[in-house]
Amino acid sequence: MGYENFKTGFNKPTIITAQQYGTKVSVELDHSDADLDELMDAFQTLVIGLGYHDSAWKNWIVDRAGEYHDEESENVVDMGMYEPNPALRKAVDDYVNALSEKDIDEALAQHNAHEDEFDDYGTKKTKKKKK
Repeated sequence: MGYENFKTGFNKPTIITAQQYGTKVSVELDHSDADLDELMDAFQTLVIGLGYHDSAWKNWIVDRAGEYHDEESENVVDMGMYEPNPALRKAVDDYVNALSEKDIDEALAQHNAHEDEFDDYGTKKTKKKKK
């Protein structure tokens, strides 16, 4: 019995509704298995439908992303990840500061030399034979 409800549940719509100051806004998706992008688009529609400006929605997203980024950066430091010991950091800084522009350009050229060999998906490009 429970399995049948699960099996047929994917055919039911997703309906998200918000109400504020007497304004009611609903978004209906024609399926139940909405992905996160679809849900976030629906939330944007609700927010704007309730009268908020599109730029307010975007600014909120950017601000929240900044908060999440700061949070994650703090977590990484708190867990001791990606935080080299001071002696190693100083050695790297000294080495980089001692490099000339020419040294840096040559190192970057060597590092990037292989990029033309692969396509955007990491597959090695085949060279066409010239006749």
